Parts: sequence; C-alpha cells; structure tokens
Amino acid sequence: MGTSGRVGRPPAGNSEETRRLILRAARERFARDGYRATTNKLIAADVGITPTAIYHYVDSKAALYAAVYCDTIDRVYTEFEQAASAESHLLARFSAVLRRANELQIADPSIAGFIVAVAQETQRHPDLLALLRPQRGRHQRFFGGLVAEAAAAGELQPDVDQAGLSDLLGAVLTGLARMANVAGDPSRYTAAVDALERFFDGTLVTTR
Repeated sequence: MGTSGRVGRPPAGNSEETRRLILRAARERFARDGYRATTNKLIAADVGITPTAIYHYVDSKAALYAAVYCDTIDRVYTEFEQAASAESHLLARFSAVLRRANELQIADPSIAGFIVAVAQETQRHPDLLALLRPQRGRHQRFFGGLVAEAAAAGELQPDVDQAGLSDLLGAVLTGLARMANVAGDPSRYTAAVDALERFFDGTLVTTR
C-alpha cells in the first residue's frame, strides 16, 4: 500500500467483496453523474483502490456499465419474483411488487436512479445496447408472466388484452420509480402506492 492508502489487486478471498463495492460505487456514479462524466478513476477513488485494479474485473467503462446493469436488474427482478410469489392474486402480487420496489428505493436510491437513466444512456451511447443483452427484456418477461399466470388462473375477463395489461403494469412501476427519483422523496412513492391500492379495493372515491 502506498501513501495514497489505495490498494491494487485484492487477495483472492477479498475479490468478490471488492467486485461488489466496485459495482455499487459505479452504480451510484452512473446514477448521479451519468455515463459520460463517470470515469474509472472516480469509481476507484470511491472504493479506495487504484484505477488499474478495476481492470482485474472489467476491461472498459462500457463493460463496467453493463456489469452494473446486469447485476442491478437481476437483483431487482429476483426481489420482485420473491415478493410476487408470496401472494395468490394478480392485484395483490402487483401491490407486493410495488411495495418491494419502494423498499429498495428507500434503501438505495441509486438503484432506481440508475435504471430509469438506462434508456437515455443507451440512446446517447448505442454501443452499450449489445452489452446489456444478458438482462434485457427481464422487465417485459416479468410482467408478462404475472399476467399470463393470472389469465391461466381465471382471474381475467376473456376479452382482456394481456399484452396491454402487461404494458400497463410495467409502465406504472417505471413511472412511479421515475417520479420518486426525480422528486428525491421516496415517501411520494409510498403515498402513490397507497392511493393505487385504495383504487383497487374501491375505497379511493365515493359513489353517489
């Protein structure tokens, strides 16, 4: 260790922990500063390692962005799958997913900040798209699966457009995440989910 206090390549036993720290620091940087302004040097400084050490894990900033994306999407949708599996009806499953998304947002705002920025970043840097392929489509597959299971269980009317319903559920989740991220206030997400659940159970508005 030099006078900077930063370390180079970690011992084998610390490799996975160092990778986790790099991915988290990179996600926070990408979410806050954007892809162009983020550098491996800044990420290394956040972690407390030398910039060279990052290249033991990825070979470029684009590869690091892709690694962050795949790690984040896998984590989030695995959490959503677990939350949904605890419920037996589509609306209850969807509410559980929204609640879990809110918990993730409160615990680590960079998750939503990173995910909602991906569409813009890939438009600006189309070379990133191919690198994101391992987890691309997870969003559509997840909500399509929820709707297909509900249809198979007889929960939906026969004339429901399943693709349209899947798009609606996904758009609600994405829109709430974007709103909470822009506002910087997760409590607004919580309040919105409260209102949506009351809309579902018929207690939101009065009838005359």
